Parts: sequence; C-alpha cells; structure tokens
Amino acid sequence: MEPLIQYQTPDYGEHGPAVEVGVTFLQTLFSESDTILFRPIETWVDSGRKRSRVDYHNTRYRKAEPELLRLNLLYLLRRAAESNLNLFFGVCPRLGDDGRFDLAWQIRTVRVLWSDIDHVTVDEAHERIAKSGLPIPTIIVNSGNGVHLYWLLDEPYLIDDVDDPPAVETEWTKTRDGRNRPRKYILEDGDKVFLDQRQHISRLSVKAEHLQNVLAGIASALDADHTTDLSRLLRLPGSLNRKDQRNGQEPIPTELVKCDATRKCSLSDFEPFIVESPIAKRAKQIVAMPLPHVRKPSPSKVDRLAELIAGSSIAEAGRRSEADFAVCCYAIRNGIAKEDVWAQVESVGKFAEQGRRYFDLTWDNAAYDSQVTKYDELQKRDVTKTLKADAVPQTACADVEGDLEESDPNQSEMRPTIYVDPTTVQVGDTLHEVTDCLIQAGNCFNRTEQLIVINGTQTSSILSAAELAGLLNQHVEFLFVKDEAAEFKPFPSAYANTWLNNHREKTRLPVISLFTRNPVFTEDWRRVAPGFDAPTGIYYAGPPIDIRQGTKHLDHLLSDFCFKSIGDRTNFLGVLLTTLLVPRFIGSKPAVLLNGNQPGLGKSILAQIIATLRDGQPAETATYNPNDEEFEKRLGAIVRRGTTTIIIDNAKGRGRNPRIESACLERSVTDPILSFRLLGQSATIRAENSHIFCITANSPDVSRDLVTRSIVINLYHEGDPKRRGFSIADPEGYAQQYRTELLGELLGMVERWKYDGMPQANVHTRFNKRGWGNIIGGILATCDRQDFLSNADESASELDETRRDFSELISLIANHSQGTWTASQLAQLCGKHGLLVADLGEGSPRSLATKMGTIAGRFVAEPFLHNDGRAVVFQRSTDRKGNIYRVSFENNVPNLSPSAEPLPNLENM
Repeated sequence: MEPLIQYQTPDYGEHGPAVEVGVTFLQTLFSESDTILFRPIETWVDSGRKRSRVDYHNTRYRKAEPELLRLNLLYLLRRAAESNLNLFFGVCPRLGDDGRFDLAWQIRTVRVLWSDIDHVTVDEAHERIAKSGLPIPTIIVNSGNGVHLYWLLDEPYLIDDVDDPPAVETEWTKTRDGRNRPRKYILEDGDKVFLDQRQHISRLSVKAEHLQNVLAGIASALDADHTTDLSRLLRLPGSLNRKDQRNGQEPIPTELVKCDATRKCSLSDFEPFIVESPIAKRAKQIVAMPLPHVRKPSPSKVDRLAELIAGSSIAEAGRRSEADFAVCCYAIRNGIAKEDVWAQVESVGKFAEQGRRYFDLTWDNAAYDSQVTKYDELQKRDVTKTLKADAVPQTACADVEGDLEESDPNQSEMRPTIYVDPTTVQVGDTLHEVTDCLIQAGNCFNRTEQLIVINGTQTSSILSAAELAGLLNQHVEFLFVKDEAAEFKPFPSAYANTWLNNHREKTRLPVISLFTRNPVFTEDWRRVAPGFDAPTGIYYAGPPIDIRQGTKHLDHLLSDFCFKSIGDRTNFLGVLLTTLLVPRFIGSKPAVLLNGNQPGLGKSILAQIIATLRDGQPAETATYNPNDEEFEKRLGAIVRRGTTTIIIDNAKGRGRNPRIESACLERSVTDPILSFRLLGQSATIRAENSHIFCITANSPDVSRDLVTRSIVINLYHEGDPKRRGFSIADPEGYAQQYRTELLGELLGMVERWKYDGMPQANVHTRFNKRGWGNIIGGILATCDRQDFLSNADESASELDETRRDFSELISLIANHSQGTWTASQLAQLCGKHGLLVADLGEGSPRSLATKMGTIAGRFVAEPFLHNDGRAVVFQRSTDRKGNIYRVSFENNVPNLSPSAEPLPNLENM
C-alpha cells in the first residue's frame, strides 16, 4: 500500500549526517505516534549576565515519523546556522501543539528517564555511573558542556491517575520594560482560570510526583543537576552547542556517543534511589501550613463577603469561576466558617448550577492558595524585617530581576513593594505611587477618562475597585505597616475607588485617542507603526502591513457575492477603506446596512469579513432588541470586550411596530465618544467612536434617522440561494488567511490616491463634515470605481416607508395638472390613495394638515426619481395663504442622499 503522504527527498547537503544522528536518537526515545516539541533558543552573555531568546516562530510540534523528522530537522538545523540557535527538544511526548501542553502537570506519558551532568567528560560520567550502582544508560550524549544520560523504560510510564489535562491558552501583557510577558490560563466550564492566580493547578498527581522523585534520586546518586521536571528540554544530538556564538564563541558539536535501543530498564531498578524532589518537598511544606482559625467575622467583613457573593451572582460567562474562587479565598483568609459560606452561596450562580461538589472543590483550591500565600510570606519574613530595619524609602517600582527557569511552573516574577503606613503616609502619595507603577507597566493608558489595559491585541477597561486591585496585583505588592507589624494586603477598595475617581492621577497616564487592530493613516496621512504612537495617541495593535499594488485578493474575495449593482460593491470597498482612515472620521462615518431581498445571500459573511479585516478575527453578533435599554446594555457588553466591529445580525422588527428604530444605535453611529450602561452595574463603558456598526436584514422597514446614518449595501438574487455556489468555499476563512494581503491592497488604493494628488469626489452626504464621502469617493474614483453612493436614493426609498409613500405622492403631484398644493390638499390626496397612513393617523382636517406640513418639511429641496428617469425636486414657498408646495423637473442632479447637506467648498478643504 502506498503511504498517504509522499515526501520528496530533499538535498540535505552538509546537514545530512546531523539529520541522521537526530533521527536515530529520536526514534529510540519516541513512538511514531508521539508528538515531539522542538524549541530553538539563542543563549549568550551580555555584561556578565546570561541572556536567552526563544525563537517561537520556529518552535515546532511534530510526529516522530522518520521522514517527517528528517524534513523538520533539516529545516531547524538550517535556521540554527542562520541565527545562532541551540536546538532543544522536550524529553517527554506532548499531548498537543502551540505550547498548550508544555507544563509538567500536563505530561501523561514518560518513555525514558534522564540525567544532566554539567562540566564533566564522558569518561568522568562513566565513573559516576559505576560508583552510583545505577543501570547502564541506553543513550549517552556529549552536550558540549557536559553529558546527558538516558535510560529507556521497558514499558511506558503512564500518568493515568488524573484526567486528560486542559489546554493552557495564553494572553500577552507588557512588562515594565516593554517586553511581552505571557499570562497563561485554562478554560474550566467555559470560564478562564489564570494559572498565576490558581496555585493548585500546577500540583502534580501522585504518579507524576513519584516519577519526579525517581529522577531526583538519579540526579542525587550522580551528583547531577536537578533537571527533574517532566517538562524538561534537553539539547538535541547532531546539533551544535552555540552558547555565546554572537560574541565569537566557537560552536561545539552535541555528539551522540552511545545509542543502544535494545537496552531497556524497569522503573523498579531506580526506585531504591528515590529522594524527595525539590518540588515535592515544597508541596509537603505548603500543605502543612495552618489555615486561619474560624472566628466570628466583623460587620465590615460580613459586608465585604456579601459584596463578593453579589459579584459572583452577576459575573458574566468566562469570569464566573474566578468570582467564585474570590469568595472562597476571602472567607478562608478571614476565618469565616465553610458551612456559613455555603448557606449564602448555594442558590447563587454557578454554585447553584453545579452544587455542593463544585463548592467543595472551589473551597479546597482556595484553601491551598491560602497555604501557598502563607508559605511565601514566611519565606519573605526575614527579608521584610531587613527592609524595614534599613528604612527603605517609600518608592513603588524598583525593579527586582532574576533568572527564571522557563520550564518550572512554580517560579513567578518578583514584584516591587509599596509600603503604606496609614498613620503617616497621605492617601494622595500612595495614589501617586500607584500611578507610577501603572505607567511603568507599559500597557496602561487613559482612554476617554477611563483606565484601559492592553495585552497584545486585547483591551480591558478597569472600572471597579476589584478590577484595579487585580491589575495592581500583577505588578506590585502592598505592605501595610502598623506599629511594629507589617502585613501584605490587596489594594483596599477605598483606595482603589479614590484612584478611579481621581482625574489628576488618570491624566498622568499616556492618553489613547484611538485603539485599532488594523493599520491606519493619521490626519496628516502618515501610516502608524505597530505599537503606541505618542504624537497622535493612536495605538495600533497589529503587524506591519506591506503596501500591495492592484486588488487581486479583494476582487477574488468579492467576486461571488450577488451585489445588486456595481455601486453596492463599491460601497462595500468604501467601508473597508473607511477603517484605514478612521482617525479622521471619529463620530463622522456611517453605519453599514447590508440589505438582502431574501435570506442566504451572504450578508452576515460580508459583515464578518469587515470584522476580520478590522479586528483580526470574526466578531460576536448582537440581536436587535426594540427595548432600547436592554439593547444598549448588550452593545455596551460587546464594546467592553474590545470589539470594534459591532454586528447586529438579521435585524427584525417585532410586534405591532415592525420598523427597526433605535435611539441608542442612532446616536452611537454619530457620537464622537461611545457611552453605554453596563449590564448589572452602575458603571458605564466609554470609548472613542472608531467602531463600525453593521446591520444585516432582509428587506427591512428602517427608521428614517437610521437610514440617513447608514451606507446601504444591497444584495439581490432571484431563485433559491442554496443553488448558488462560492468559488471560495470559506470566504471568512479566506479573509483570515489573506488578511495582510487584503489590507495591503487597501493601503495601496490610498497610496495611489495620495500619489495622484488626493482628488476629492463631488458626493453629498451628512457625513461630509469631515469629508468622509468626498475622500472615500475620491479614493475609489482614482482606482476606477466611480459608483460610490450611487444607490443612495433608491436604497433610501426602499428602506424608509415614509419616504416610499412620499415618493409615490411626488409622482402623483408630478402627473397632476394642478400646479400648487396646500398641506390640507396634500393630506386629502394621501387619504384618497392610502399613503402615509401610519404617519398621518386620524384626526380633524386641521390636525391632518398640520401633520402633513411637518412631514412635507422634511423633504423640501430633495430630489426624487420620476418614472421617466428625470429627477423631480419637491419645493415649498409662502404666499398670503401660507405655505404652498410644488414640484419641478431637473434634467441632471448630483448623486444626493436623503440627508444631503450643501456641497462644501472643496478648494478650501
């Protein structure tokens, strides 16, 4: 049988022998079904300190199939030669890729025991083996700086006393020196559980701890390094030891001295050597830590517990486990009885859903966390006394640096300390130090008078005291001093609320005027580089994008959508261009109304394409709700999560009022600053209005105010849309895969327009206050797309029921022999033909005339399309009897929307 995958034999060149050594070694250690981690790392010395750089881009997870190994080893050896990289591999098989299963407690299969002896020769290593009484190793490797020993087990050691581990995901934050720092979490019942907040997660199972004790015993018997953690990385034979090569150090070969795959050992051969590993010793000491005695809580502690429980009851999905964990932690650390807490939470949130077992598990984990905290405090106590005796100045953020082992999950970053003595230190001074720490964190900003934290491409608004305390805990510890005692505490809510309401402190933070994940041009037409652009306040959280000529990918992506006209397709390109120029159009750009004549035409896909190009990923959608208060809270929740493309999908009116109208949505389109009330809170979320609002609907009845605030993109198809096919099977996936190319083509369209002198189009729209229509239309016209907003009148007529009826009224007047009309006569004409029934309602002839005058006033000077193709303009004048109305024909009129403003003087723009 032919193999499913055919590998073409590459030219190994000078790397051929090294590849074969690596394959021989890895096939001895692993089964072909195993996944092996390969990690390239550069190491060097700078000013006497060891430095390292992990090449995450070339970190790989590959099956141990011979040909696949050959291809990957060849690739890695070439990259190592180009970039001074050392090649390391994970000694134990991984359960998955992308770094999500690389921690010791996630290892489930061990095929080999190992030991790393530094600064010895191979002969010296043989002598130590002989003296120790350990079995003869299966493999001996000369690492170039010592010797690695491997004992292949006759049976794989399975760590099967626990379930399969959850994957560890990563959020990226910036440290005080501007470097990216990963913050890892797992998902537990759909909630994020951060590893730096849950000490119990890294605990090893009994079988895993037993094996690490075996490895510790081997290291002790050989006087070797304690590289006993199951996530250990070791140097790959066949590669070069390139320590300090950037400073001229000559690389040393990592040699496979011995490899006898037939020599296998039983685990029982090593168990007589067992000693307690450092991790096991620490774990025993932690569980021996006493917990606070149960005592009657003070009224303030009762109130605080009730506040935490209330927070747990309203915590949104994704945050509930952390809220529940906080309740149990607080109760344990303050001596509140477990059963008293259960009585208060058994009907609350996730506790009510999952019952006593979930509560007991959360309580036990919180108890362990309290023991870890006590253990760490006791270790620091002597250091704290020394600091107090030396009268350390009350300064917040002196850096403490140390070398951290990447593979040790129990290591954590040492944080500076703010010393607080409430009797001598003014509150304002403490708040000032807090701001200093937030500034030095490098990822904290002032956005619309609110504290925002940026982690990679994600934003978090800090609106509550608890959120601020949690943020500060990542960067600083608070040591409260009273008399001769000192105690580490979280940042108190009274201090936190005072900081959150202190305008002066917030204004010390760097101010963000715009947060974007897609490239943008500043108002002086400069492209913003990734990161924070201090002169403009723009933060671009995205990659560099190269300008591309032509629109190959854009044309391919949009080729299969059934746009009603060329103008509708041009409008969609106009929306994509708007995202690049959004700094110019804060609060002065339209919403996007994707209108189809039937379901299944791809309106939602087009909306998600906008979101993918804008935010780098599809957006969650909102459902239109005629209850504006509830709708506002839903929009606020989406904005708070950092989404900048807001999709109201498949919008429909309900009940007696089928019209889609929302005062909240209408103001959100045009307000320069978005402001929404949050569900379950008294707080509001604010952000600069750089957002793109997308509404998808099928032939809807839309309020006039919303239509005039929208750019309409019509899709139209006769027949069953299921019979239509896309040449791109997954347009959204295509947009994700080719996002940089698509953005590059859009940038190229803008650059071409700039090169041609930035000509502006003659387009009327309510959004020309800052030139939106003229600029976007000019870019499109320069790129041979002349139909921008050409569908405005037709779309407004189709979507606005009042305008549709008034358009019919205009046709009746234009075809009538009567030249002028009063408001009363127009009302009678509407009644005769059944027009504007909902708007006029019932009433006396006088009241109907008054209503008719109000409606007519909205359409004065507006052009309508007559059935012979000419434009008909509705006009009003005044004589001795009052207002009179007429229509006049015009042969040619500019493309005007229903909300047109006078055309600005382009020469003065």
